[in-house]
Amino acid sequence: MYDDLLLRRDEERHLLLDVAAGDRAAFRRLHDRFRPLVEHWVRNHVVDRWQSEEVVQDVLLELWRLADRYDPRHPPVSWIRTIAQRRAIDRVRKAEADRQRDARVGARYADAVDHASVERAEGVLERESLRRAVAALPPRQREAVVLRHLAELSGPELAERLGVPVGTAKTRARDGVQALRRSLGRSGVVDR
Repeated sequence: MYDDLLLRRDEERHLLLDVAAGDRAAFRRLHDRFRPLVEHWVRNHVVDRWQSEEVVQDVLLELWRLADRYDPRHPPVSWIRTIAQRRAIDRVRKAEADRQRDARVGARYADAVDHASVERAEGVLERESLRRAVAALPPRQREAVVLRHLAELSGPELAERLGVPVGTAKTRARDGVQALRRSLGRSGVVDR
């Protein structure tokens, strides 16, 4: 059994060295062998399924790009696990930083939404109801609604500002507006 472990480690080392030399077939074998482990390690840190899939892809790409940095004195599985965990932790930290930024941006624009919306709606919507409805939106929708409808950015401008595809930007803005309509309709504020 111990001999099998040593043999497997030796095979993995050679596989990584072949990948470092640019061998695509070796990378496919490395991918097949380690993807399930990488997925497991990433999901221990990144709960969101879509984000974890992105991180797994990033890790596998990084294995291809950084294979020449692998030190064969160390077990390949340890090196790959370190890369996977670092990427996963980086994604969690980025998501938290994005959430905090979105909260700051949303709070900064909440007053702008109140003033502009009250003026545009010509007094139809009550300020406090609108503030609560905007504040209740998810941060990404809130930012998209404010930028799209109050800053009057076009779809491509909104996408560029948010750093997402145009379709994603438009969907966030549309979903935010629909959520505002539902929320304001329930609170007794209706269009006249």
